Amino acid sequence: MRPLFVLALITVVLLSVIAIGSLLTISNDPHWFIRGWDFPHVQLVAITVVLAVIYLVAAKMWFSTNALHPGWHWTVGSLVTVILGWLAYGIMPYTPIMPVQTMPAADWNDDRKLRLVVSNVEMENTEYELWMKTIAEADPDIAIILEVDERWMSAIEPLRKKYDHEIACPQDNWYGMLLLSRFPILDHEIRFRVCDDVPSIDAVVQLPSGDSVRMLAVHPRPPEPIRDNDSKARDAELTLYGRDLEGFDQPAIIGGDLNDVAWSSTTRLFLRLSKMLDPRRGRGFFNSFNANHWWMRFPLDHVFHSQHFTLRRIERLGYVGSDHFPMLLELQCEPARKHEQEPLEERDTDKQEASELITRGLAES
Repeated sequence: MRPLFVLALITVVLLSVIAIGSLLTISNDPHWFIRGWDFPHVQLVAITVVLAVIYLVAAKMWFSTNALHPGWHWTVGSLVTVILGWLAYGIMPYTPIMPVQTMPAADWNDDRKLRLVVSNVEMENTEYELWMKTIAEADPDIAIILEVDERWMSAIEPLRKKYDHEIACPQDNWYGMLLLSRFPILDHEIRFRVCDDVPSIDAVVQLPSGDSVRMLAVHPRPPEPIRDNDSKARDAELTLYGRDLEGFDQPAIIGGDLNDVAWSSTTRLFLRLSKMLDPRRGRGFFNSFNANHWWMRFPLDHVFHSQHFTLRRIERLGYVGSDHFPMLLELQCEPARKHEQEPLEERDTDKQEASELITRGLAES
């Protein structure tokens, strides 16, 4: 076969794989291979565009010899349209050309401010000083710190001493958790919603204004091939909190390493159920993982909030030795502006889907 024909054939095969893989996620099957296609949407868009350009260049070269059947053009055009259309549906809301979901704060009021950092430190990471320096410079009122074990608890004690309140659940299984707060913690509970060794923190803090805010810290188990984990536990935990927050009409924030991307069906279901807002919509992806590979990064570290909050600042912080970048958000409690911010619209099938995900996840735990 001619080399250019082989190149065209390879291009069509690769586009077919991307199309099939991307559409597999519609099934909501929990297998890690299928759920893994949720993550690299941006990368798959880039690969699809490159493949389309390669094909067009090759096709143009073939036009002079009339060696390329028109059916190839139709096939490639259809595949590119399907891939880009489906992937754009997920990622477009996070581009600056789309409207923001969280309104910017108008009149700044520091008594109503909540400055939050979410950081997965990576348990094996030993860059304690670099991490503490980065967090100290960010100066959060509340820090949600994930993958802390006793070694990390000891190493970052100088930073811990700067906070009046903490909730600690160190573990040596990559699911330890620590919440530091300058604000009084009125109530809290360490919960194991799905897995016996995967905690979450459910707390109530009080702002200087007197407003009480429910703070949730989460780090569900990811779908991944090394341990052959599917997504059942993660999906169930996110959905449980989505159902908990449904109808909760007080200020609330949930943050952590969700081991899921913002555009996945599970996260969108959580957002529809909980009526929480995503401050990245209309502002950017803020890819926080993998800090070690610029070409393969996804937004895994999330902060969602109720309609009571507006946004003062959102930023991805610098490298801290972990495979995750810390995320910094500064929110302002402005309940009077709730009507200006629209959550995702709930679907008729959401409650049934939520029940199925929760039942499936709890049955496996």
